[in-house]
This record gives sequence, C-alpha cells and structure tokens, in this order.
Amino acid sequence: MLVPPSSPIAVPARRPASTPDLSGAVADGEVRRLVDELDGVSDPRSPLGLRYALPSLLALVVCAMTPTGHDSITAAAEWCRRAAPEELAAFGLPYDVLRGRFRVPSEKTLRRVLGLLDPVEVSAAGFAYLKPILAQAASAPAARTPDGLIEREQRRAHHRAAENDRPAPRRRAYAADGKCLRGARRPDGSRVFVLSLVRHGDGITLAGREIGAKTNEIPEFAPLLDQLDDTDLTGAVITVDALHAQRAHAHAHYLVEQRGAHYLFTIKSNQRKLAAQLAGLPWKDIPHVHRDDHDPRNAHGRREQRHVQIVTVDGLLFPHARQVLRITRKRRKAGVKRWSTETVYAITDLPAERATASEITAWARGHWTVENTVHWCRDVTFNEDKSQVRAHNTPAVLAAIRDLIRGALKLAGHANIAAARRAHTAPPQVLTLYGITRSP
Repeated sequence: MLVPPSSPIAVPARRPASTPDLSGAVADGEVRRLVDELDGVSDPRSPLGLRYALPSLLALVVCAMTPTGHDSITAAAEWCRRAAPEELAAFGLPYDVLRGRFRVPSEKTLRRVLGLLDPVEVSAAGFAYLKPILAQAASAPAARTPDGLIEREQRRAHHRAAENDRPAPRRRAYAADGKCLRGARRPDGSRVFVLSLVRHGDGITLAGREIGAKTNEIPEFAPLLDQLDDTDLTGAVITVDALHAQRAHAHAHYLVEQRGAHYLFTIKSNQRKLAAQLAGLPWKDIPHVHRDDHDPRNAHGRREQRHVQIVTVDGLLFPHARQVLRITRKRRKAGVKRWSTETVYAITDLPAERATASEITAWARGHWTVENTVHWCRDVTFNEDKSQVRAHNTPAVLAAIRDLIRGALKLAGHANIAAARRAHTAPPQVLTLYGITRSP
C-alpha cells in the first residue's frame, strides 16, 4: 500500500501523478501528540495484512466523537468519511493510488478493532496525553470565550469561591467510584460496570478499569490505583464511598502502607460495629466547625443545611484512623415545614496538624465530582446509557474515550462540555484541539 510523501508516516518514494499535492497541508516530521500517545496501546490484531495503524484508528475515533451528536460508532464512521483529504492525511491513513484518495476505515472495522482493545491501556494512554497539560492548565489564566467573557460555569465557581472564602486544600484529592453502563450487556446478560479514579474539581480521569462479571468494585480497587505512578499517588487523598469500607480494611492498609497515600472513607450502616462506635462518640460536646445554608434558588428549589463536626480519635476499629467527620444534612422543599435529616460519617488517617477541618470538609464534598461532573456528563452529554454497544470490550473502551474527550475539552478551558462539543463541529477545530495541526 503506497502512502503520499506528505503523510506523517510516509516512506521515501516517487509520488504518482494521481496523488494530490498535500505538501502545503501536512509536513513530514510534524509532532502530533494525540497519535503519539495512543501508540502505547498494544495492537491485538495479526500484523499480516494490516491496512490501518492502531494509533490512527484510535485518534480518528477520538476526533470523530468529539463534536456534538457523534455519540455512536456509526456517527464516528460518518465523520471520517466526510473529512477532507488534508485532514485524513494528518492521521497517517494509507493512500489509494488507483482511486486517488485516502482510505477511510469502515464502521465494521472500527467496531472490530475497538472490541479487541484493552480498556485499561486506552484509559492509561488517555491520561498520558492529558498529564503534561495538567501542569500548564494549573498556571494558565482562566479560559475566555471569543467575545472576552468568562463562561457561565466559571463565573459561578468564582462567585462560590468568593462567598465561601476558604483556602484550597494543600493535598491532591482523587475520587474512586464505579458506574454502570446501562445500555451495554455482556453475552451472559450481565451489565457492564467501570471503576474510575477522577480528580476532584475538574473530574479529569486518571485511570479506569472494567469490573468483571463475577466480581465487584472491591477487588478491583488496588489494581485500579496500580495504574498510577508513585509520583501521582504519594501524598494524595483518595476518597471512596461506604462500599469500600470493609471489615478486612485492605484498602486502608494498601493506601497508607504500600502507596504512601491517604484516605477519606464514608461510613454507613453496612459496617454496623464501626458505625455504632462512631455514633457513640461524644458529639454533643463537640462544636460545629462548619455550616452551609443553601438558598432554595440555587439548590433545586429546596432549602439545605449542612453541619460539620470533627473529632480526633485513637483506637478506632479502623486502621490508621486519626480523625472522624460527622456531617448532618437537613433538607426541606419549598413550601414544606418539616425537615428531613441525614447523618453521614467519614474517617481519615490524617491527624489534625496535617489536615484542617476545612480541608476535610472540602474533600468530603469534592467526592461528588465523580457523580456530578463525570458520570452525569457521560450520561447526559455523551448519551452513554443509551448506547447499546455490547461487543467484547467496546463499552469500556468507549467509556475511556469519552473520558479523554471530556478531559481535553476541560483542559482547553471549556467549563460546559455540551457547549464545547457544539463549538468543535468542524474537523479543523477538532484537529487543532488534539494537536493535529497543519504546519505553518
């Protein structure tokens, strides 16, 4: 199969007369970061008769599913067929000399390849692509729209920070939680679950792992965090829900003793002895260190109050536990006099001199990033639950691709992912987003 010399993977050859001149569109040796990072995903296909390189196919799917409305493999294949020759050349696709055009993978090819890939490797490749951008985004100024106005969600976040006037936590915090891909089914009829580790605040996905049909989130927790280097995990705080606070407490030992990280576990009635011990603490004598009172106009038409208490403990029925947090939530709908009350406990291994009450409270609230930002966005903005793709590993692979797209748009300065997808309807905009640009 011949490739035009202007293609990024071209070999020295004489260009046939029927080959279009793309020298002004794509130059040899141009750095294309997305394609380079996806090169780390192992190709399970036989090397004989390969027509498309795996990084090119994955980069095509990522770019094709970025615009709004392109939530399925069928739509991704249509996007590829509509792309211009100079845009297809940037992906290193083979050139058909007889037809005088670049070959484009069919929908069947995309489905077959995605079903063979390892979701863990795709998720790791996505984070490897986003990781060098995280440091730049931390020091970059707030992203602005073309008319110079800060986006709506960024203004809201700025107002909330000004009202709270609380310092940001000193440690990195990540939330681990699982999600059911409701439209997907395995051959045996079981549902597909994906366990993810996301960063508090912006919801950038660091790692993902599909949960087997005959297991649950608990045994997959350590393998999920094993995907991260010690530089990413050491000193960080991992927040998890009550499901992972088991009697064996393996997660606490793993985080503190093996990885040098810290934890914030939510405790509910599934751990009766531990919950009873926490409820028996002298909470009446402990003052409230924080209180939130949400206005009904900003709380879905209901009044909300949060009272937070923190106490230092020793000898708790949980390894390395040093502080206990009690959050009392009170809710009342507009026009209703009766309050509904809920009490939640959380424990951490950080002592008072290493984690203040405001920091622990911020971590407890930041855990909802995985639900409000990640899962909600994939369900509503990417229509993940409506997808009925079921072949092999395809559901989990597409979930990792959606996380990559959402993270790239976030780090590009877009607070509203739906609006960002609408702003990237043209292929040149999508290619620029992922560093697949034309040479000057």
